Amino acid sequence: MQYLKKIKPWQWGVITFLSIALLYFAIPPDNPLFNTEYSTVIRDEQGDLLHAYINKEEQWHFPPSEGIIPEKLKKAVISYEDEAFYSHPGIDPSAIARALYNNLKEGEITSGASTLTMQLARMRNPKSRSYFHKLLEVIDALKIELHYSKEEILNLYLNHAPYGGNVIGYQTAAYKFFGKKPQQLTWGEAATLAVLPNAPGLIYPGEPSKLLEVKRNSLLKKLLDRGTIEELTYQLASIEPVPDQFITFAKDAPHLSRFLKMKYPDQKELNTTISKKIQRISNQIAEKHHTVLAPYSIHNLSILIADTKTGAIKAYVGSPDFFDAQHNGQVDGVQAARSSGSILKPFLYALSMDEGLILPQSLIRDLPTYFDGFAPSNANETFQGVATAKEALVSSLNIPAVRLLNAYGIFQFYTFLKMAGVSTLFRSADDYGLPLILGGAEVNMWDMVTLYRALANEGVVQNNSLLKEESSQQGKQVMSAGASFLTLEMMKELVRPGSEYYWRRFSNQQQFAWKTGTSFGHKDAWAIGVNPQYTIAVWVGNFNGETNKNLSGASSAGPILFDLLQALPVKPGKKWFIKNEMDFTPKKICSLSGFAATKACTEVDTVDAPYFMKPLRTCDYHETRYFSTDGKYQTCSHCWDKLGAVEKSVTLYAPDIAYYLRENGQYIEAIPRHFPDCPRYKSEQSIEIIYPNLDAKLFLPRDYDGEIQEVICKVGNTQAVEKVYWYLNESFLGSTEENHKMAIHFKPGKNYLKVVAENGSEDSRTVFAQVKE
Repeated sequence: MQYLKKIKPWQWGVITFLSIALLYFAIPPDNPLFNTEYSTVIRDEQGDLLHAYINKEEQWHFPPSEGIIPEKLKKAVISYEDEAFYSHPGIDPSAIARALYNNLKEGEITSGASTLTMQLARMRNPKSRSYFHKLLEVIDALKIELHYSKEEILNLYLNHAPYGGNVIGYQTAAYKFFGKKPQQLTWGEAATLAVLPNAPGLIYPGEPSKLLEVKRNSLLKKLLDRGTIEELTYQLASIEPVPDQFITFAKDAPHLSRFLKMKYPDQKELNTTISKKIQRISNQIAEKHHTVLAPYSIHNLSILIADTKTGAIKAYVGSPDFFDAQHNGQVDGVQAARSSGSILKPFLYALSMDEGLILPQSLIRDLPTYFDGFAPSNANETFQGVATAKEALVSSLNIPAVRLLNAYGIFQFYTFLKMAGVSTLFRSADDYGLPLILGGAEVNMWDMVTLYRALANEGVVQNNSLLKEESSQQGKQVMSAGASFLTLEMMKELVRPGSEYYWRRFSNQQQFAWKTGTSFGHKDAWAIGVNPQYTIAVWVGNFNGETNKNLSGASSAGPILFDLLQALPVKPGKKWFIKNEMDFTPKKICSLSGFAATKACTEVDTVDAPYFMKPLRTCDYHETRYFSTDGKYQTCSHCWDKLGAVEKSVTLYAPDIAYYLRENGQYIEAIPRHFPDCPRYKSEQSIEIIYPNLDAKLFLPRDYDGEIQEVICKVGNTQAVEKVYWYLNESFLGSTEENHKMAIHFKPGKNYLKVVAENGSEDSRTVFAQVKE
């Protein structure tokens, strides 16, 4: 205490000043040092520029890079601006003294003696040039030096230095003046960027600046004299032209860039998974096919390409021309919900295998079908009778798909789609109904790529990713690995368009599992395919939703899909999916029906079935029957003594199946009827009215003269029925032989149709008819 009393007032002032100064320098400067609104920058997987957005101050100012400053630029800047940068504490006392002497001698400020650190201090707090403001810069520079390393200071300076016009920061300048990354700058370009912050007005768009060239070459000569560069490098760098224009930034993925900017508004640097090479290939192919399709009034298409394994998006084309306002070019077709057409069918087939409903070899009915007023039809308006699951999927038959969905369950399939990440379904399962599988649902390209990747990844669905820092989420098992593999094997057989039809003849061609889809009314055309490296989705149509008969998945979207496949870079490695034997179990099936074989099946195959599939239903196309010794009749225990009993396996087709198989030229062996004199004889149901259908309502067309036209009615038969007798409202109409069709005049309202076969079998139904006005 006694010592403190001896301190004089002026000494207290000094102590107070020093304490305040120490406290001031001890407190770190603002963090971040610059409160700047940066441009939004979108980069590809290699860090190349995809797109950039100007900031709110109408400046091009890329976010600061934390990476290593290019060595050429670093040496050029330090040589030009501050040779003692690494040795001074933020200020250069000798330079300040020299500048002060010169300024006093001249009577005006002629030199500033600013170090890089002082220039950084002035950048963050711009002030007019005066001795007082220079003092503030000195103080701020000293404080910055205390809290930042030299590399950090140099980085901050280069990232916030003005380069002329509205260009701020060395990264921006490298792209704006030279169209390249800073790491790719030549010595001449690095020297240009080194001298520009000191005189940013030297950039004249459209006209090379002689003064800028002189300053640059002077710096290059200085670098040569100090041994930083060699003579040849100096000579080559000196003859490089100085920039005379501002280069327009790349816009390789405008729809993607806008999507990311809206999704991450606070993130100024977005490093995507996009491959610029693949993106540009996709852009070129999109433009090429846009030109081909435009004369047919088809103006829009979209492309999405993902890495099959990881889900990293490699190309994203929302439309061929972002600036085509006439045809809604700014609509993002990747995210837009459109009718699915047939592209959901592969997942129904895979799920049905797990459920035990089918295997690829199993037969599915392809017949006129009615479900509560819904009557699906195939694209070619024909019926095969039956088709294997593989044939039905490869040919994209609609009726087998609807029948399969009805057997699998609408709600179950709808739940699968929701669980697998289809985000666009906004109605209930019942509201979608059976048309769900034919395009009644709305889907987008993003979700479809996710789904198709699940087929390729052993039934595990995992989200796509657009940003490199996005972590891979835990996948969900939505289908078995075995069913997924078998579905891919079926899809591989789909006929390719154009010259790709002959792809098997060329050893370098890639195997590819793909599916097309065309929506009702020809508004949307899809083609999606997958192999171990890429999953590719293509949509073609018009964003205004107009109908166009020229649109189809196979002819409109398919050629684009295979142009992309052939143009994409191929990595060495597996060319097709490896079959894991542990995912399968051997299953004995009927060679004809493709269902679990019974003792009645004459030929049996052993095939691979998904290991965890439910029990496959047994074959009902074969039965064991007994026949007379001469083979003319079927017999039973009541007539065996008289006619004999020869056991034989027979193929049984339902009457409607048999009818259409015969229509398509297939020979159906008729089964002899039971011995009519047998005491236990009872006529079998061997005929069936297959049109009009039991659930159908007939609309009677009128002829050109107003007369109601006839309706062709059809009867199918399984046994050897030579003659069928027809009756309408109890009135005999006539008989048919072999091919049982008859043209009948129905009256409006309720009609009663009956048919009787010569063996006693009969069928009837009530037909409600309405005149079509």
